[in-house]
Amino acid sequence: MEPAAYVTILFLSFLFLFSLLGHRHRKINGENKRMQRLPPSPPAIPVLGHLHLLGKPIHAALARLAERYGPVFFLRLGSREAVVVSSAACARECFTEHDVCFANRPRFPSLLLVSFGGATLPMCGYGPYWRNLRRLATVQLLSAHRVSCMLPAISGEARAMARRMYRSAADAPGGAARVELKRRLFEVSLSALMETIARTKTSRAEGEADADTDMSPEAQELMKELDVFIPLLSAANMWDYLPVLRWLDVFGVRRKILAAVRARDAFLRRLIDAERRRLDDGEESEKKSMIGVLLSLQKSEPEVYTDTTIMALCSSMFSGGAETTATAAEWAMSLLLNHPEALTKARA
Repeated sequence: MEPAAYVTILFLSFLFLFSLLGHRHRKINGENKRMQRLPPSPPAIPVLGHLHLLGKPIHAALARLAERYGPVFFLRLGSREAVVVSSAACARECFTEHDVCFANRPRFPSLLLVSFGGATLPMCGYGPYWRNLRRLATVQLLSAHRVSCMLPAISGEARAMARRMYRSAADAPGGAARVELKRRLFEVSLSALMETIARTKTSRAEGEADADTDMSPEAQELMKELDVFIPLLSAANMWDYLPVLRWLDVFGVRRKILAAVRARDAFLRRLIDAERRRLDDGEESEKKSMIGVLLSLQKSEPEVYTDTTIMALCSSMFSGGAETTATAAEWAMSLLLNHPEALTKARA
């Protein structure tokens, strides 16, 4: 078959599926409107719904829609429906009085691929499994005692970052060097997490002090995997709203995501196996990493604390601890620089 004929058939198939989806959504929406009362909504277009209204930055787009349609409005995002709540009073009502109704997150296909089928703490459904993971994270992994055991590793990584930034400034002309703060903060957060979760190093080598990084080799490997994951998830995000893109997978995004998932899982298994060897050598309980604590629990309840559960928890800690910490620290530095009186007070 000629390439032109192949492209024509593919385009016609794509157009047919789009028309089919549009007819299905119009039928479903008509039935829903007869059965329930929906909040105000902007005019939608077939198939896409309101996706064309969500420009970047998305918070500004939603703010403009809230000004026009009120603090609670309805959006149809391709094949999915959403209600946007932009009022503090309404949000408080959703997450206090009716928090159980909003406890589960949407199980997007793109996120299911990278969350062990929905086994991570943010993605798993509200129920016994979620309650056990939450109890485990609160009591065993993030208790006051366990956090105090993490402080030496965290402070050591922060001091190492400060030393490197000082050396960069000292070697630069005029005693000042430009630093990409967000990247540095993300690196030091991820490195500190790696040390507390897996204890990948116990001391910093002498030659390592001159390297232009604040990360252990294991943390650098994880950083590379995250750099692969994030663009792929952004490319696959439209799957969640337009299933036809997922079915066709013209650009092979699904194949690339699955390859990245296999590499990440192999990396996490290596961390678990290394920590298992340390436990077999009789490591002291006070020096156990988070993985070490989970492996100790696995010995008593192997059917509950499986290797998949441990990998899912580690993945949740990495994804939830590094980016959020770096972003919060970056905003804090930005606010201090824009408020000199507060900066002067903090220095004092």
